[in-house]
Amino acid sequence: MKNVLCVTLVIGMLSIACNVKSQRPTDKDMSHFRKVGLAAGSHPVMVQAVDVNRDSNIDLLAVNNESRNLSVYLGDGKGGFSQALGSPFPAGAEPNDIATADFNGDGNVDVAIANHGVKVVAVLLGNGKGQFAFAPGSPFNVESDPHPHGIAAADLNGDKKPDIAVDSWAENKVLVLSGKGDGTFQVPGTKFEVGKMPYHRLRTADVNADGNPDLVTSDFEGASVSVLFGDGRGNFTRKDFPVPPNPFGVAIADFNGDGKTDIATFHYSGHAVDRSKNGLAVLFGDGRGNFTLAHGSPFSVGQYPSTIAAGDLNSDGIADIAVPNYEDGTLTVYLGARNGISTASYSPIRVGRTPYGVAIADLNKDGKGDIVVALEDENQVLVLFGK
Repeated sequence: MKNVLCVTLVIGMLSIACNVKSQRPTDKDMSHFRKVGLAAGSHPVMVQAVDVNRDSNIDLLAVNNESRNLSVYLGDGKGGFSQALGSPFPAGAEPNDIATADFNGDGNVDVAIANHGVKVVAVLLGNGKGQFAFAPGSPFNVESDPHPHGIAAADLNGDKKPDIAVDSWAENKVLVLSGKGDGTFQVPGTKFEVGKMPYHRLRTADVNADGNPDLVTSDFEGASVSVLFGDGRGNFTRKDFPVPPNPFGVAIADFNGDGKTDIATFHYSGHAVDRSKNGLAVLFGDGRGNFTLAHGSPFSVGQYPSTIAAGDLNSDGIADIAVPNYEDGTLTVYLGARNGISTASYSPIRVGRTPYGVAIADLNKDGKGDIVVALEDENQVLVLFGK
């Protein structure tokens, strides 16, 4: 995976001090999930579940890093998927992460993509039927140093037009591009300081319940999670929260059922150090923008946790967590509950070679969350339907 190479150079210099154990995969998962594979482009890396053709059924998106395109799978609401006419669609050089919103105000879902290895963001406009094409002027040049890895979309300045944010980790900043409402963006944008090395993904949600979207980064060298609290007018106030070393990405949801937003982050110790120190940490929120590490953090995961997703897998109304383990070929699953976080009885799940991007959604309307994972080396998107 190309993304691993650029981080490994840095990892060898780090000192890591969390203690977790790796997990051995079993076949217990076979009784909990039905697995369906979907053909993808070359090296799919990130996935997202969203209704792109306005039929009230969840569809799937996958960015294919090596073939430089976007695969679109239209769902029938019963667990069946077919590639949209014309899929896959060009997505620019090395597409690496996905965010969705209606960027041109036509009521259709559009896609913004962080293009790894180059200083650009690609924006693809949807036609509401499952087809996508570059927005005028896309891909857009961005002043991200060295280049964008993660991307998030929300109305960050209160003008009812979605904006996008990408990392600029070499300068410990986040870059925000204001949307014009026609599928284009104000460049060069505005940068905001966060913790040290906000690698690899950033995400957005209203974490302090003030009605304004905030931005959250995992600060790889800072051993922290940074929250940029938005004021709804494009300004942010920063606060950092300590986590175990080497946080590598975040998911935002309510993991303990108290109605307040929490943050989960996973930790990647790299190839050149003790890989048993990979882990997962959960920060419980108080609803006012303060966060405290959950008891038991860091929790155990497998080798090279690559991304993270949140969603309700067991129909209890509380978000759960899935973490792909790239080198193990497994997924680690933790269940959220009012009394804390616990390992799912069927975890880890054996899924195939090099699982990377992951998403959780109810794809067949049975009330159970399903898992979608990109298998990079197998050129496949794997769907795990909960039984």
